[in-house]
Amino acid sequence: MSGLFKAISRQRSQVNIAGSGREAITTQYTKGRLDTSGVYRNLSAIEEKVLADMWSRILGDYDQPLDSIACDPIVRPVEYDDAASRSQAKEAQETSPFEVFGGCMFNETVADKCQELGIKSESSAGGKLVPPFVSQISDKTLKSALWLAVREDHPDVFVLRFLRARKWDVDKAYKMIVAAVKWRVQENVEEIIWFGDLYNDASLMWKGVSYAHGKDRLGQPIVWSGSCLHHQKDQSYPQLKRYLIWMMETLRQLLYTPVERVCLIMDLTDHSNANMDWPFVKTFIKFLEAYYPECLGVCIVYNGPWWFSGVWKLISPLLDPVVAAKVQFAQKRKDLLEFIDEKELLEICGGKDKYTYEYVKPEGNENQPMFDQEGRAKAAQKLEALQEQFVAATQEWVQAKVDGEDGRFTEASARRLELSDQVKQAAETKDKYTRARHFYTRTGVLHNSSVDWSKIQIYD
Repeated sequence: MSGLFKAISRQRSQVNIAGSGREAITTQYTKGRLDTSGVYRNLSAIEEKVLADMWSRILGDYDQPLDSIACDPIVRPVEYDDAASRSQAKEAQETSPFEVFGGCMFNETVADKCQELGIKSESSAGGKLVPPFVSQISDKTLKSALWLAVREDHPDVFVLRFLRARKWDVDKAYKMIVAAVKWRVQENVEEIIWFGDLYNDASLMWKGVSYAHGKDRLGQPIVWSGSCLHHQKDQSYPQLKRYLIWMMETLRQLLYTPVERVCLIMDLTDHSNANMDWPFVKTFIKFLEAYYPECLGVCIVYNGPWWFSGVWKLISPLLDPVVAAKVQFAQKRKDLLEFIDEKELLEICGGKDKYTYEYVKPEGNENQPMFDQEGRAKAAQKLEALQEQFVAATQEWVQAKVDGEDGRFTEASARRLELSDQVKQAAETKDKYTRARHFYTRTGVLHNSSVDWSKIQIYD
């Protein structure tokens, strides 16, 4: 059966994953060099002008109501009644409570556990760890919703993901990005970010169903996902979806130019049919393809059981060819070492890093800045002023392209890059007022926008 997995891997690696000249995945790992073509600050002259056309489309609708702009269909990967699902989960929690993992009960959140453990904040009268949610959306225009989607990214980093996903077709990429922005509003992504991991299902956080740790040979953060820890009955679908969105948004903080993607290890050790969750699979695939494009560098399916090839035949048709080409298979330690250095590989997979996941609980006063309304207002005011300057520079850049003035275009481009850095820094400052701390900030891995995995790596 390992021969079948290797054959599938070879087939996938031969596919051009970008559709625009990017090297195949295995080639990048063989060379030990990340292909940065089409990435922010590494664009060809043609790609930069396509990016200018994309921004021209965005700015053309910039002040229009978001709902009035045509876009790709916003597909619900799983049909369900969100309110009804939450109500059913709450009823089950109250009438038929059961322990899921490590003292975490069904439908219990991290906030519930903190209350149970007496973890309180001194910044609020009721001891709440995070203040009530305050939306930063100023109006219902594309402008307001787009900047909330960009958050701490460079603006072009966010936009380029959609252009690459649609092979530099501006019309298709624009409809895709508008759909993603609308989806974020509908799913209250801003609120999920605000509360951090506090309102995530406690059992998911305690188990460590998925967590980021270390980096692969290309410098991409590794996300370890052990399927044997997951059971569909352990949490409601709304909670699973919330957790997935929180994980996606948190991983964005662990990326930096030119490393804009993650390495996902799907560890199928001890996997059984009881661990299969089709609603989760469909949701994860849809999120990757439509709402978080170009965030996956490679997905390594590790130690799959003999029958998994049949499951793959069911899953693969659901995947976009670009995503499917990123799937590789590894059966043994030596296969993983093609992608991950021995020092970065966890000991349980035959590596040298002795780290084992253990959830770090919130501290009472870790979110004190979020209670500072004046500080948040000042940070927002500074960010908005810089965003306006960036837009003005972008308009000049777009017009220079239209007028065919290359010198002026180059000057405007340099000004945009300078302002983009300032926008990102201001957004990172505002972030501490609008995002609760989480596992990766508590461990010290993420500090002041810098990522340091050595904080939690363990060696002899």
